[in-house]
Amino acid sequence: MELSKTIDTRRRGEPDIALYVTVFALAGFGLAMSYSASAVYALKVFGDSFYFLKRQVLWFIIGFAALIFFQNYDYRNFLKLTRFMLLIVFIMLILVLIPGIGSAAKGSSRWIEFGFLRIQPSEFAKLVCVIYIVKIYSMEETANHVLQLLIPMMVIGLIFILIMIQPDFGTAMDLLILSVLLIFVSGFPFTYIALLFFLSIPMFYLLIYQVPYRWNRIISYINPWHDRYGIGYHVIQSFTAFKKGGLLGVGLGFGTQKISRLPEPHTDFIFAVIAEEVGLVGTVCLLMLFCFFFWRGINIALSAPDSFGRLLAVGMTLLIVVQAFINIGVVTGSLPTTGIPLPFISYGGSSLLTSMIASGILLNISRYREVALRGLNFDEVWINE
Repeated sequence: MELSKTIDTRRRGEPDIALYVTVFALAGFGLAMSYSASAVYALKVFGDSFYFLKRQVLWFIIGFAALIFFQNYDYRNFLKLTRFMLLIVFIMLILVLIPGIGSAAKGSSRWIEFGFLRIQPSEFAKLVCVIYIVKIYSMEETANHVLQLLIPMMVIGLIFILIMIQPDFGTAMDLLILSVLLIFVSGFPFTYIALLFFLSIPMFYLLIYQVPYRWNRIISYINPWHDRYGIGYHVIQSFTAFKKGGLLGVGLGFGTQKISRLPEPHTDFIFAVIAEEVGLVGTVCLLMLFCFFFWRGINIALSAPDSFGRLLAVGMTLLIVVQAFINIGVVTGSLPTTGIPLPFISYGGSSLLTSMIASGILLNISRYREVALRGLNFDEVWINE
């Protein structure tokens, strides 16, 4: 039999039920908190306290449909679609910068509108970049490590630049962190990764120190009270929310920090609203859900039937968990302030949709874990016809 005609002998089972429950627990809690955090603002601005909730529910329905689709869509098909997906991402990131096509808000052009819905291309760019890196470092081998590192980094660097032009520093940095983590996890020689880091220092100097408002955020991170009514105001108000919430919180919907105090209470700083309304117990429970998501994702990766599935499962897991802990780090003052949503929880259709797609891909990989546990190696068995 010719190699090109080798039959796919993998057997598909049931998806990981624990991950399923975790995803819907996070999304359900997100809908509740999205309404609680946005109701007052929505009533004041739009005359409808359900304005944001109705849109988030619509995105949840779209996201659920996407999860079901990707749960049943063989993840190995991404190997053939990577270049096409990258092309679509490049086009979307360019379109968002064109006046009249891209939708601007607060000095940033990050969205493309489709009627009453709008999408944020940078969120989908992260998803596609993860798939691209996974393909490069799990399926393609070369003796030239320099080229194997530089070529993917040039692609990621171009997407990074397009996101920075919007500007969206938080998402761009999230993309870089994800990329480096995936390359490291793939087993690529650490010496080259360290060299890349040191070569990147001048770039970070230009992007942070030479841009006043970003450097001020670093100063504010070190001492928020240095400018308590300016750049440090957001973090201080977040601290106040945590203090008011205490152990059990003031009650769902009864928080006051979300009313003209916390910036973006239903998006970037929703974790502070959670801290005030459901207290330390609620925030710890949410953290445990993300930790459980991470554990299930890594468990799926370890039992995946091939190297592409293993690294892809790690990538989809990190896509959600890294962003979650960056957001939580910002809100708790552990990281400098940057605008990045909390997956599943913050209001925002693109973030919710990409989180559901990533979860669907993870669930699809989990459907093949049973045969992997029998010790069979499918890296050499599965070939496209």
